Amino acid sequence: MKNILLTSYFAGTIRQFKRFMANQSTEITNILFIDTASKVEEYTGYIDEAYKALLNLNYTIDTLDISNSDKIKSKNQIQNADTIFIAGGNTFYLLDKLKSQKLDKLLIDKINTGTPYIGESAGAIILSPDITYIQELDDASFAPNLNTYTGLGITDFSILPHYLDKPFENEASTIFNKYHDKLDLITLNNQETISILNDRLILN
Repeated sequence: MKNILLTSYFAGTIRQFKRFMANQSTEITNILFIDTASKVEEYTGYIDEAYKALLNLNYTIDTLDISNSDKIKSKNQIQNADTIFIAGGNTFYLLDKLKSQKLDKLLIDKINTGTPYIGESAGAIILSPDITYIQELDDASFAPNLNTYTGLGITDFSILPHYLDKPFENEASTIFNKYHDKLDLITLNNQETISILNDRLILN
């Protein structure tokens, strides 16, 4: 039974996040915050914004950078997480690190069994069946060892974040024009979310 919130920009969708968390069956105070995708990005202000927003909402935050953590520690943190938040950045780099540490199947299991999951930009895209379509936005060369662009396959649709929002409006439009008739593509601007609550799809 999936409980998922997908967003382009977490700091722009706090209202939807609060509603999503209020709909969980039990009160949650701890969040595992995975910022790995941001480690190859020049601009990471959105990481600080998301972290501060969670602190302001009185959540206890456990941080994890998969690229700088051993496999056992990463596995334990994900396995024991009450809620998982994967922040934005480079989708290919993120997926490569998940797969190279063999954490992808654990993450799939956690999400499919109901652990609340918040995916921001790259964290939303990795749930797709395949991430090839996002190459206009993300540089795949940051994941030279990623042999396949198969995503986690948790959703049967593909998220296109930052749609018509600066500074990605041209890249997002190119992706939409190229793939909207080939994929089940759902566009999100920086104020929109899509959620799955108890397996029910909700657009916000």
